[in-house]
Amino acid sequence: MFKLIMSILLLIIIVLGAVLLVQNDPGFVLVKYADFTIETSLAFAFVAVIAAVIVAYIGWKVLRSIWRLPDSMKRQSKSRRFEKSRKLLNQGLIDLAEGRFEQAETNLIKLVEFSENPLLHYLAAARAAQLQGKHDERDSYLKAAHESQPQAEIAIGVTQAELQLSHQQIEQSLATLTHLRSIAPRHAYIAMLLARVYYQLEDWQPLVDMLPEVRKKNLISERKLKKMEANAYKGMLAQVAAGEDSAALEKAWYKIPRSRQTEPELLLYYFGLIKKAGVTISGTDNLIVKSLDNNWDNELIDVYGELNVSDVNAQLKQVEKWLNDYSQNEYLLLALGRICVRARLWGKAQGYLEASIGIRPTPACCLALAELFQQHLKENDKASQYYQMGLELSLKNGQL
Repeated sequence: MFKLIMSILLLIIIVLGAVLLVQNDPGFVLVKYADFTIETSLAFAFVAVIAAVIVAYIGWKVLRSIWRLPDSMKRQSKSRRFEKSRKLLNQGLIDLAEGRFEQAETNLIKLVEFSENPLLHYLAAARAAQLQGKHDERDSYLKAAHESQPQAEIAIGVTQAELQLSHQQIEQSLATLTHLRSIAPRHAYIAMLLARVYYQLEDWQPLVDMLPEVRKKNLISERKLKKMEANAYKGMLAQVAAGEDSAALEKAWYKIPRSRQTEPELLLYYFGLIKKAGVTISGTDNLIVKSLDNNWDNELIDVYGELNVSDVNAQLKQVEKWLNDYSQNEYLLLALGRICVRARLWGKAQGYLEASIGIRPTPACCLALAELFQQHLKENDKASQYYQMGLELSLKNGQL
């Protein structure tokens, strides 16, 4: 508009200038063509030429506009559809967030061919279809998303894996994530999803291999990660123990980080597997000592009290060190009593076992003391007394 106004003003100035120029001498112009003759003043001819040029220019603009009218209408129509597609995307995302999944799917797919970013339409529509239980449509939208933007393979694959995982299609999700990991081995979110899949499949060995990466990148909350790690380590140990190979079991144990090897829960599980397999693995007593020095655990000291070591006197000396802090712990006193029995220190064993019962009688301690009286001290009356006490405690506690 500004250019048009300036052009008109310039034209007016030129015309006025021409009129003033020929005011004193209007001049003479003669145009003759065949028998046709035009005679006029120079001023009028000048104005006529300018007017003709203006008319020609306007005519050319009109003709050009008419010629371009179909393309212009197409562009305007396309622009309107692009705008409508954008509004449908926004509305579809709102519907999806508010739980109107069928309406969301309809809005997201409508006019998707006119969208500037059809990938977003298809990925959101796949989620809407999944939430309606329409899994064939979900896969169709994911395929369309890949066709519309093949370079977005990671984004599409992650969405597909998430949807498969939420629908409990664990094996399919594993295949998708394995492929994605081969493309993007350092992608943190893919690693987190893959760890979840291994956990659900109870595929412990590959999960154990991934756990250091998961922990390093803080991909899972500490509470959930600890639970995942504990179950993964237990599962791996159980799978190896099933092969009845003590060397393989020991090797599997040392795949577990040292910081976790002294945790009572894992240690107790490990010793349970060793006991069940009926094998002996060297160095296990040191693990218990280290664990109890860091974190006292009644079950662990109970296991240590029953553990046969090569140097029972050194074992006794080690356990007696803990009396400074846990002299009133019945489990520690029971362990000391059992160790003293193996060390053939009958009187000392009796003292520790009676002290344990004095704090809190347990069936296990009653049995140990009864066996001591019967087998080593030859006091059958006292042995019968403690056998009876242990039986009553077992019945009371529902252990029989």
